[in-house]
Amino acid sequence: MKKIIYLYPILTFSLLVSAQENMFVVYSMKGNVSVVSNKVESKAKIGTIVKDDAVIKIASGSFATLICNETRVFTLNKSGNYAATSLKDSCKGENHSSISTNYAKYIWSEFTKAHGSPEKNRTSYMANVGAVSRSINNVWIDPKLDTVNYVSGTVPLSWKSYTDAEEFEFKLYDAANSNAPILTKATKKKHIDLSDILKNIQPGKAYHWSAMIKSEENEERKYLRYWTKDEYTSFYNSIKKHDTAETEAELNFRLGFLLEEAHFPAEAYNHYMKATQLAADNPMYRFTFMSFKKDYEIK
Repeated sequence: MKKIIYLYPILTFSLLVSAQENMFVVYSMKGNVSVVSNKVESKAKIGTIVKDDAVIKIASGSFATLICNETRVFTLNKSGNYAATSLKDSCKGENHSSISTNYAKYIWSEFTKAHGSPEKNRTSYMANVGAVSRSINNVWIDPKLDTVNYVSGTVPLSWKSYTDAEEFEFKLYDAANSNAPILTKATKKKHIDLSDILKNIQPGKAYHWSAMIKSEENEERKYLRYWTKDEYTSFYNSIKKHDTAETEAELNFRLGFLLEEAHFPAEAYNHYMKATQLAADNPMYRFTFMSFKKDYEIK
């Protein structure tokens, strides 16, 4: 009898797990796609949640790309009616889509969680976003600027001050020698635009930079790498390729996220902006772009 008492809760838990429903979110779609739930048919849109009891209808020449259970991504691109229960195998195993797991989790969170604003905390879904600085000085540089990869355009290298100082110094170092600066620039602003130091940096080379209140020191160093166009093109092509269907708007938003995650803020800016232009009615794109510009102090 004692064994039955111990096994009963385990058996009950197993039945609950096996009975757990799958849930899908429409990530991207094109053409005529609708969802039938409780005998009511409605037109699908980006962010539509499809539960286990629904049917997805794909018209000829249309497609729908779905995220299932947070990370699995797949596309329905053949016309027909798909019962959500028949798609359960697509929710199992590893995610074989080229869409990264971090990005899929971010999109999933945005459309399934009513609380909070994921677009304001997108970096919590990114890898390698920097660590909190332990330096003690009167200037604070956001960890997201620990590494900046640069190809073209411009982006501010910014900082904040714990005092009411009116003048600062920006120092640039060759990464091979962080003792003697190759550039010292005085400024009353709390940032230096990368376009202002282009004549001091060369493609293919790495640098360190720091900021301090004038006449003070700051031993903290941030990393700046000026990529060659060939290096960047190779990397860009590797993240652009995909095996799931998506529109140009989703493509540009995804690339903005991945480029920000890879510390290319200037290039991420261009893709986030393009996504908002292509899908002006998508609030997530708009709010994320606004949040990104605020985080990087881009006007």
